[in-house]
Amino acid sequence: MKHAFTKGLFVAATATLIAACSTDDAADQMPVAPGKIEVSLKAALPQSRAQIEVDESNGRFSGSWEATDELTVYAEGSTSGEETPKFTYDADAKVFKGQLTNATQDWTYQAVYPAVDATPLNIPFGAERTQKGSNFNGAYDPLVSVPVTHVGAEPGKTPQGEAVTFGLNRLTAILALTFETDDATVKAEKVKSVALTAAGKTIAAKSFDITLGDQSGALNTDGQSETITLSYEAGSEPAAASFKAYFNVPAATYGKLSVVITTEGHTKAFDLTDGIELLAGELAYTTKAVSGWTALAAAPTLEWVDNPTFEPQEIKAGMSVKVNLQAAAGIEGFVIKVDSKGLATILGQMQMPVVGTVTTMDMINDPNTEAIKSMILEFPDPLAGHTEAFQLDLSTLVPLILELPGIGISAEDIYGNHKFTLIMSDALGRSIEKTLVFYVPAPNPTITYAAGAWNDMATFTLQNVPADAQTVKVQYKTTDESQWHDAEVNSDRTAAIARPEFTSHTSADWTTLEAANVKPYKRKVAGTGILDGKTYQYKLIVDSFESEVAEFDSAAANLTNPAIPTLDQKELSCYTTENNTDATWWGSGNNTFAKSLCKHDATYKGAHLKAESGGLVSFVGLAPGNLFSGKFYRPSTDGTVYFGQPYQWAKRPSGVKVQYDAKTGNVNNGKHGWKIAEGSPDYARIFVAIVNWEKTRDVTSGMSTPKGCWDPETSSDPSGDNCGGGQIVAYASLWISQTALKGSFNEVTLPFNWYAEDVNPANANYSLVISCSTSAYGDYLNGYKSAEMYVGDFEWVY
Repeated sequence: MKHAFTKGLFVAATATLIAACSTDDAADQMPVAPGKIEVSLKAALPQSRAQIEVDESNGRFSGSWEATDELTVYAEGSTSGEETPKFTYDADAKVFKGQLTNATQDWTYQAVYPAVDATPLNIPFGAERTQKGSNFNGAYDPLVSVPVTHVGAEPGKTPQGEAVTFGLNRLTAILALTFETDDATVKAEKVKSVALTAAGKTIAAKSFDITLGDQSGALNTDGQSETITLSYEAGSEPAAASFKAYFNVPAATYGKLSVVITTEGHTKAFDLTDGIELLAGELAYTTKAVSGWTALAAAPTLEWVDNPTFEPQEIKAGMSVKVNLQAAAGIEGFVIKVDSKGLATILGQMQMPVVGTVTTMDMINDPNTEAIKSMILEFPDPLAGHTEAFQLDLSTLVPLILELPGIGISAEDIYGNHKFTLIMSDALGRSIEKTLVFYVPAPNPTITYAAGAWNDMATFTLQNVPADAQTVKVQYKTTDESQWHDAEVNSDRTAAIARPEFTSHTSADWTTLEAANVKPYKRKVAGTGILDGKTYQYKLIVDSFESEVAEFDSAAANLTNPAIPTLDQKELSCYTTENNTDATWWGSGNNTFAKSLCKHDATYKGAHLKAESGGLVSFVGLAPGNLFSGKFYRPSTDGTVYFGQPYQWAKRPSGVKVQYDAKTGNVNNGKHGWKIAEGSPDYARIFVAIVNWEKTRDVTSGMSTPKGCWDPETSSDPSGDNCGGGQIVAYASLWISQTALKGSFNEVTLPFNWYAEDVNPANANYSLVISCSTSAYGDYLNGYKSAEMYVGDFEWVY
């Protein structure tokens, strides 16, 4: 049998011969690389890309370029060297546009279509090809131009200023096949593929390799095939009533050419010709009426017995998961893809290929899947070629996901979806793909309460908050309030804090000589935070989820801090011991030189501090009266105060109540410099500091220059030297300028100024400092020599 083909050569459509745009036309310019210029080129022949029009009356065919078409241009300048840019078709201007070096020189041009990287010139020419509907696909149509040289020309132009034109030569032949059928059972079906076989001839390979020098080409030695299978892009499949198939094939003399057409439900195999010679650039076309179709075996089927609509299913113990499958034409491929973070680890250990959370298992070609098959009930053996219906029972396997945490998989990795995609294909190239979605619901978010630092705060622990939650709120209020308050949720959504409000301050509102150096601090706003004697409600809101309202009683309701040791005890070591290094709480500089620096006073029922300037003290001029929480040691003419005492904090104080009586005068001593100018009023000083120290702050003064001096007003962390100390959490400060003793105590409440309001120093080795001195700068032996001060017991205010 010899079926006649009509053959013709390509002719260019006249509409494409419009003159190219000038490279100087700003309207056609686009952003260019430095030293480059936009160039417009014409491709005169051939003019066919995505669609071929066959004129059967005169044996010619034509078409047009599309906006997606690209050429690779090999351009060599006599001074700029070789360039290989890609040029893209501009449908409006009907030219190809790209960029070349902006230089007037001798230019040589040669073009290749489709666009490829500079080397090697390998055009895809495989046995599996695609086509969109009945339109020609130029991706398999290698074209090359003869080199052309223009002397002394601008890029992309002839010496006369016209656009360079390429005459592209087709290196293969084209078979343009039209098929028609009147079969009522077939003509409405979609065509899936057309396979062309050339008996004894190689018509496809991995690529068609072009040689620029002689504008020729040949098939690559890899992937050679006598058959080309043309499939239609999904959504573009033509109806069998009338459709086209285009095949680029090497120029050659062919013997038998045969075709197999496959529609949705039928197939037909027949011979086209038993001999034909095809030349490069030649098109052979024919129209073939097709009849005698053979019905195909049924397409592959997959049914989820328990869930025909494939709705996501919660994984539960004892659940039923059964899937019915059949490939009546014989199973050719069977792949299972598992998208599961928890299972990826396990399957990876079983030598399955895992990428991210997705494991792909080829149940036919991968021998490692044998272990998987043994875990799935009713898996056919052998699987390849199986034609009978079968049922896979996953009822035992899927619930095992719930047990993964028991073998070391994080519970977080089993929450959410586990997707099992089954892909089965048959011997006719048809496939079915279905995804079974199972899920393990994450436990509802939970919230638990604990008392926070100082017990005027509340801390909430959050669990099971999804990482992708859009809204996460913790709210609280007293039972006698209607308005909820928002707690502060941390960035990783594992905790929240309800805390008092604090106002920020940058200047002192008390008398101080350090006003210029006072560090920024905060003051607690009265009535905020977790208040005494209240019952609170709290809840967690995560997107649309809202936890049940829970309650807690204020942890601070019945708590108080331990009393500060009283000063009305005659036997205190600060009154009686020269070197009170073993003092249990209060200390002073009471020593051989001046034992009256700190004594008990029965009338005031407290401590009497008195500066000394005569006797053994006269050689330094002044020993201020002093009292502090800590210890004192005098190894020589210098003495060292070890500031700080342990204290078991239970509750945040808002301030401290201080009792004092004092007498100060004008400064008349300045042994180590005049911290207060001579003749200026001196100040007695009391401060209370809440500290978070691991060791004491050691201050030495006396004959030598003082070392370790510190002031909580001007430092939030006096630990930058070798004298100890650390973070100051808060302080209260009092400067006293009273010039005569009153004869009884003044009582004043000092508010705390906070540096670190969230820190509770209850576990620090040293957490409280109280300092009293008849002279504010007594460490420098600077002050009023006759100063006195009486100090009574300290009391916390809440």
